[in-house]
Amino acid sequence: MKRVQHGQALTEYLIIMPLFFAILFSIFEFAYIYRAKASLNTATFESARAGALNNGQTTYMRDALRKGMMPLYMRGKTGASYMTLAYGRTLADENALNFFHKTVEIISPTKAIFEKFKVQRKTTLVNDSKDKLRWIIPNDSLLLRSNKDEKIGKGKTKLNIQDANLLKIKTLWCYQLKVPFIRELLVESLSSGLFGTVSPEQRACNLMARLGDPRLALVSHATIRMQSHVVSDGNLK
Repeated sequence: MKRVQHGQALTEYLIIMPLFFAILFSIFEFAYIYRAKASLNTATFESARAGALNNGQTTYMRDALRKGMMPLYMRGKTGASYMTLAYGRTLADENALNFFHKTVEIISPTKAIFEKFKVQRKTTLVNDSKDKLRWIIPNDSLLLRSNKDEKIGKGKTKLNIQDANLLKIKTLWCYQLKVPFIRELLVESLSSGLFGTVSPEQRACNLMARLGDPRLALVSHATIRMQSHVVSDGNLK
């Protein structure tokens, strides 16, 4: 019996240990992903807030998104020089991603909503030296405005002026995965259609991954009431 069982422990070790390390490394990777998603959620809220204060302009929302994601690029270091370097990396990643897919999308108000509630008024944006005549969704005296619902588009949706002043955005960030083997396995599974149709966001991240390590598409949403007039600059869909 001793001769029959000789080497059994080594065989069990060779079978169990790869599985054990795969689970252990997966825990590490998903902990990193959770941290990145939490950072994106906070950055998305800050991005929506920047849009609410700056007439729904995507320029300010993208800048707020970059600042919110910058801690992920600090790599545990502090100091002004590291912050500058981290912001440069964040800026480069956001610009590269925005080439393939919008990092900040305005879900509402849509172009149809804007056309329904727009009025023409002189408005000053942040970089304006003087008032300019623009089409806007008015934000002043909302409590005194009519709550009457208006039909949008073909009449399937009904909204009032207060609903039109709710800014809803969607953000995308391509998170650079860290743990070898697990990152390739995860991205390949998501990109092969194993879990259904591959999302446009993941496709964009796959294109961006050509610049470096595999990347995972992280998406977040935020809704906030406008604190300024909505001004369309062609960013509504």
